[in-house]
Amino acid sequence: MGEKNKVLSKKSISETKLVNIFKIILIVTTFTFYYSAIFNHFSMDDFYVNVSNPQIVKGIEGIPEIFSTLYADNNGMAFGYRPMVRTSFALEYQFTSNLDINPYISHFINILLYLLAVILLFKVLRRLLKGYNLWFPFLITMLFMAHPAHTEVVASLKNRDVLLNFTFSFYAIWQFVRWVDTNKAKHVIFGMISFIFALLSKETAIAQLAVFPLVLYFFTDIKLKRLGTFTLISILIVGGILMASAFFLPETTRSMSMWENPLIITDNFLLHLSTGSYILGFYLKLLFVPYPLLYYYGYNMIPVVGWGNPWVLVSVLVLVAMLVFAIAKIKNKNILSFAILYFFINMSMYANIVAPVPGIVGDRFVFFATLSFAIFIIWLLFTIFGIPLLKTKKRNSRIIWVTILIILIMAPYGYYVNIRNKQWKTQYSLYGADMPRLWNSVKANNLFAHELMKRVNHELSKPVNPYKFILGIIDKADKHYTRALELDSTHFSAWNNLGIIYSKIHGNQARLRVQSHVNFNKPEEAEKEKINAQRYFSKATYYFNQALKYNPEYGSAYFNLANTYELQQKYDSAIIYFQKAQEVDEGELVSMSRLANAYYLNKQPLEAVQQNEKIIKDYPNSDMPYINLGNYAINANDTIAAVEYFSKAFELGSKPAIGKLLSSYYAFKGDKSKYDYYMKKTQETKPLGQNKKQ
Repeated sequence: MGEKNKVLSKKSISETKLVNIFKIILIVTTFTFYYSAIFNHFSMDDFYVNVSNPQIVKGIEGIPEIFSTLYADNNGMAFGYRPMVRTSFALEYQFTSNLDINPYISHFINILLYLLAVILLFKVLRRLLKGYNLWFPFLITMLFMAHPAHTEVVASLKNRDVLLNFTFSFYAIWQFVRWVDTNKAKHVIFGMISFIFALLSKETAIAQLAVFPLVLYFFTDIKLKRLGTFTLISILIVGGILMASAFFLPETTRSMSMWENPLIITDNFLLHLSTGSYILGFYLKLLFVPYPLLYYYGYNMIPVVGWGNPWVLVSVLVLVAMLVFAIAKIKNKNILSFAILYFFINMSMYANIVAPVPGIVGDRFVFFATLSFAIFIIWLLFTIFGIPLLKTKKRNSRIIWVTILIILIMAPYGYYVNIRNKQWKTQYSLYGADMPRLWNSVKANNLFAHELMKRVNHELSKPVNPYKFILGIIDKADKHYTRALELDSTHFSAWNNLGIIYSKIHGNQARLRVQSHVNFNKPEEAEKEKINAQRYFSKATYYFNQALKYNPEYGSAYFNLANTYELQQKYDSAIIYFQKAQEVDEGELVSMSRLANAYYLNKQPLEAVQQNEKIIKDYPNSDMPYINLGNYAINANDTIAAVEYFSKAFELGSKPAIGKLLSSYYAFKGDKSKYDYYMKKTQETKPLGQNKKQ
C-alpha cells in the first residue's frame, strides 16, 4: 500500500511540474505574441472609453456616477451598461493621467488581462477534461491564445469589455463546477457574483446562462433535476437584476443606421434567417482562415442575401450537419458535441437573427467561439495520430508530432498577430492598413477620409500656407467621402464633410488668393479666383443642403452652411443659418458666438451685444463672449472697455494670446506690476474650453 502511495505521489509531482511548465510556456508565448501592442496609442473608440469620457477622467470620484449611468451617452444616443469596464479605466486614469505613457499602461493592462484569461481557461479546462491527457487542454489553450482574431480584443482598449466578460464568465464556470464537486453552496454564490460581474462588463454575457448548464451536464455528474433547478434559479436571479436595474438607469436610446447594419430596413424574418446563416458561415471561415482581419465591416461588406445564394446553402448544410451531430452525441457527452453547442450558444448573439448587430459582423465576436475551434483542431490531430484522449500509463511519443503541427500553425498566426498589433498603433495606421479591403464599407470610407482631414487641418494650422503641398491628401479624403456616398447616398455626415472641404478649404483658399492678387495689383488673376471661389462655395452649399435633406436636424450642416455664407460676406444668410444651428443644437456655445459676430459684421452691433449677453447668462464660465465684446470695443477705439472685457476673459482661463495682449498694454502704460502679473499668468495659462452650461 505504501509503495502505491509513493507511485501516486510521484505521479502527482510529475503532473504538477508539467502543469507549471505549461503555464510558463503560456505566459511566455502570450507576451511574445502581444508585447508589441504595449507601444500603441489610442485608436478607434479608445478615446471615448478613456481620456475623452467625462466620468472616467474624474478617476475614483467618478465611479459612483459610472454605476448610475449608461456605457455610451453622446450624439443623442444612450445605451449599454458596462460599469466594470469603465471603472477599470477610471482607476487607471486616477494614477496615470499625468503620465506620457498613459496609453502604454492601458495596453499593458489589456495584455495582462488577456494573460489572466488564458491561464484561467487552462485551469478550467484541466478540470473539465479531468482524466484526459494533460497535453489536450494545454494545446487547446495554446491554439486559443494564438488565434489572430483575438487581436482586436487585445489591441483595442475599448474591447476590454470582452476580456472581462470572458474572465468573469470562466471564473463563474469554475465556481459552479466546484459546487457540484464539493456540494458547498458558497461556490454557487461566488459563481453567481462572478457572472453578475461578467454582465456588468458586457451585456452579451447573458448567453452564458445557457453555457453554464451545458458545461455542468457535459463535465460533471450533476443530476438533471438539480441541473434544471440551478438553471431556473439562475435565470430568475439574472432576470430580477435586469428588471431592478431598469428602475435606476437612464432610458436607453439607440438607433441604428443602415450603414451600420442593412438588416434594420427589413422585418422579413426569412431574410434575416438566410443572412444570419450566411454570417455564421462567415464566422466559421474566420475561425479556420483568420485573414483578412478588419476593424469594422458594416454596409456593404456583408450582403443581405436570400435562400437562393449558394453560400447560404453551403453554410446551412454545414451548420445543420454540425447541429445534428451535436444533438446525436449529446447523450454520450461527446467533446465535439459540447464544442459545437458552445459555438452556437455564443454566436447566437451575433448572427443577426435575434437582433441586428452594429457593424453586422466583427472579428471580436468570435472570441468565445475560438475555444470551439481550438477543441476541434486538437481533437482532430489527436485522432489522426492515434493519441488516446484519456490518460494512460504508457507514454505516447506521437504527441511530439501534434506539438510540431501546432507550432507550424502558430508561427504564421504569431506573424500576423504582430503585424495586426502594429496596424492598431494609431487610428491612421489602422484605417490606412484596412482601407484597401474596406472599399465597400460606408463607415470605413468615412472614417479614413475624416482621419485624412485631421492631417489636412493640422497642416493648415501652421504659420505657412501648405495648401498646394497637401492637395493630394485633400483629394484622397474627397475620394473616400464620395465613395461612402456612392454606397449610401443618405449618409448625411459624408455630405457635410465634403461641404467642409469645398468651403473651409478650397473656397477659403481661393478667397485668400483673390486678396493676394488684389494686393499685388493683378486684377485678371483676382477675377479668375473669384470665379473659382464662387464655384467652390456653390458646391459646398449643395453638399450642406444634401446633408440637411437627409437629416433636417443636423446642426453641423446648418453651422457650416452659415460659415460658407460668412466667408462670402453674405452676412444676412449667415445669420439665418447660425440661428438654425443654435436652435437644433439647443444653444450650443460656438453657434451662439458665431451668430453674435455675424450680427456685428452685418452692421447690427446692438444685436451682437445682446447675443453676447445671452451667452454670458447661459455660459457664465466661458471667456468667448468677453473676447467678442473686447474685439468690438477695439474696433470702436474704446481701449478702456476692451481692456476690461479682455481682463474678464483672462480670468476665465482664456488663451495665452489675451494675456500677451494685456501685458503689452500695461507695458505701454508703464504699469510694471500688472505687466509682470499678466506675463507670469500667461506662461501658466491653459485654455479651459468650457462649452457646457453651468
